Amino acid sequence: MQRAHISIIGAGLGGLCLAQGLKRAGIDFDVYERDPAATSRGQGYRIRIDADGQQPLSQCLPAGLYALFRQSCGAARSVQFLNGNLEQTAGRPARSWQASAVESGPQPKAHDLSANRQTLREILLSGIEERVHFAKAFRRFELIGEGEVRVRFDGGEARTSTLLVGADGVNSLVREQLAPAAEPVDTGAVCIYGKTTATTALRDSVGAALCSGTSVIFADGFAMILDPMLFPEPLPSLAARLAPACRLNPVDDYLYWAFIGPRARLGVSAAALPDQSRLTALIDTIVHRWHPRLRTLFAEADAATLTIVPVRSASPAIATWRAGPVTLLGDAIHAMSPAGGVGANSALRDAAALAGAAANGPDLRQAVARYEIAMRAWAEAAIRASEAGARRLFGATSGISPPVFVSQ
Repeated sequence: MQRAHISIIGAGLGGLCLAQGLKRAGIDFDVYERDPAATSRGQGYRIRIDADGQQPLSQCLPAGLYALFRQSCGAARSVQFLNGNLEQTAGRPARSWQASAVESGPQPKAHDLSANRQTLREILLSGIEERVHFAKAFRRFELIGEGEVRVRFDGGEARTSTLLVGADGVNSLVREQLAPAAEPVDTGAVCIYGKTTATTALRDSVGAALCSGTSVIFADGFAMILDPMLFPEPLPSLAARLAPACRLNPVDDYLYWAFIGPRARLGVSAAALPDQSRLTALIDTIVHRWHPRLRTLFAEADAATLTIVPVRSASPAIATWRAGPVTLLGDAIHAMSPAGGVGANSALRDAAALAGAAANGPDLRQAVARYEIAMRAWAEAAIRASEAGARRLFGATSGISPPVFVSQ
């Protein structure tokens, strides 16, 4: 019988987690990424990994790398809700947020962890570097009978595999060909994010209260989430101690922040979002009446990290397609608002489930079909949880219209 080979398009968190799970199961794979290198572009800075994301990582990563992941994170701490003057205001965290371990039930539920996204990606790349191919842009696929797929790349290169997995994000070209009706919709909201290096002077300027836990700030029709990312041990030395084969780049302590709000309030269109050079001025228009401590935070931000992205969401009724040698995971099929903090966790859950299905099913096509049924069920729940998180965080108490964050 022909040895299975799985081609993964996209070297984001979901695609790399799947690759690690396949390696652990002894299944042949290759990952193809259109970016020239893992550090070619910023892809977010702080990412919340909940119990549903921690479990897949523990299943797919070797023990040393999983320990390194946990130790490189900060635990989610208490959440405070403030207005633009840094006064306490009403607010409720998304139900998916877990600031401390829950001891009730048959098994305690782990508290959320705050990971530096690039560090987590470096951990997921460790040990599989030779199977991850950068500057390989997917072009299209062709089915070969019932059991194989030919994957074509820009430049004319091709690879034949027994399974193709689209893990290529919200703008997935694999989804565009496999399930063109499943394109996520624009919600009318945007997310602007960046980071500010947490120097001693900056911490003194913004105050201890903003550097000790998560802050959610409601003002002028926007919600802003602020999280300190403070590392008690340099990441390279941590890696040397826990997983010597893994090389982590150093990361300075920083404050991560992200605005979410209606695009119309900024006077920008979905077709012409401002480029990075205009984002500083755009942020100034949002915060010009906010507390001086907050204005200092943004004035001192690293301009190279500023990013604006549209908030897009798939329908909770996840699309179906004919079972075969092509499937999807993560944002490629179930993009969702970041408000609930469950998007990346759902992608990691997909990855572990697909790796497990491929390892345990003698018939790969049937195993993938079972994965797709299960994935659609929890992806629908995740999208609804994301919408509920948006309503809780950005509902009537904040003055932001909830429909802005609900898929249409």
